[in-house]
Amino acid sequence: MKVGIIGAGQLARMLLEDASALGIDCVVLAESPDDGAALVAHSAIIGAPSDRAALEKLADSVAITTFDHELVDLELLADLEAQGHQFAPSPSALLYAVDKAAMRTLLADHGLPIPPFDVFTPDRPFDGESVGANFGWPLVIKSARGGYDGRGVFIVDNENEANAVVGDLHEAGITVLIEALVPIRSELAALVCRAHDGSIVAWPVVETSQIAGVCREVLVPGSVRDEDRIAGEAIARQIAELVGVVGVMAVELFVTDEGLLINELAMRPHNSGHWTQNGSATSQFENHLRAVASLPLGITTTTAAAVASVNIFGGDHPSGDDEALAAALSVTGAHLHLYGKSSRPGRKLGHVNAVGTDPVAVRATAWDAATKFGSPLPDALEKRTS
Repeated sequence: MKVGIIGAGQLARMLLEDASALGIDCVVLAESPDDGAALVAHSAIIGAPSDRAALEKLADSVAITTFDHELVDLELLADLEAQGHQFAPSPSALLYAVDKAAMRTLLADHGLPIPPFDVFTPDRPFDGESVGANFGWPLVIKSARGGYDGRGVFIVDNENEANAVVGDLHEAGITVLIEALVPIRSELAALVCRAHDGSIVAWPVVETSQIAGVCREVLVPGSVRDEDRIAGEAIARQIAELVGVVGVMAVELFVTDEGLLINELAMRPHNSGHWTQNGSATSQFENHLRAVASLPLGITTTTAAAVASVNIFGGDHPSGDDEALAAALSVTGAHLHLYGKSSRPGRKLGHVNAVGTDPVAVRATAWDAATKFGSPLPDALEKRTS
């Protein structure tokens, strides 16, 4: 089996680690030979995800192709699929991770819990005053396509700001999603993996901490209540079956006073599942490859009572040299996963996993290693060590 991966970032790099263990050869489509996965891949094709010639070369060289990210041309992928090339997930499923407006509309049609929303295409007149009257202020404006890690998301306080943001997006030909800004108590993520035959496995629903639209830590079990754990997994399973995804799918969830609300979907390995590398019998990366390659899915039993996963970001001072690496590795129980990136402020460089019996202790271990590597501790996260 030879699998193609569109994109050569950290997710592709970690997929390659498990592909090697499974004896699966991978070919990555990288925009640069210096991309993280391209540096370690057995074979790499250089080209953009929108480059038809590069995509055809990749698809011709493998049995099936999967994805490192959702910044893809769905129409081009659908055309290649019609020619007989296989993708997992398929372009028809991937639509609901690529296009937030399509996702919201589908979920609403099936009665799934989502925030109040509306969709404005560039040819639909937008009036901030009437929209504000419907949704209240502040409200959320999202680019329907192309946004991730907080990019393409705008929180506006009044009609003038709303008109300006939507006007700029519409001028660029971008459809916008308008959502009510719902009060949330916490954020969760539900991770599942679906095979070609429709079988599904699920990992425990986890607590996440999002700062400036970027995940900074994942805690298992965290503060997840039993009712939210059960409901979150049920929602993820329902969506996986509804869209027919093949591979890993993550559902980001808001916890509100009225129950869970769906925020975003991702149809690939996800930041909220990095903990599975050290805290689960089968990691998200291994199960994604198993699903794509039509192999039996692995069990998702946790290997410890508590797991913490903390993202490493570049700080104001360079990090990641040998001294910093040694300092991080000196933290007993810390498992570092680095992405092969040079350090700069705000750049995600890797993550640290810690497992054990005490949730407070494993969280402290993960943060200790991350900060010793040079990652700043966000002001919005209190480092609870006791």
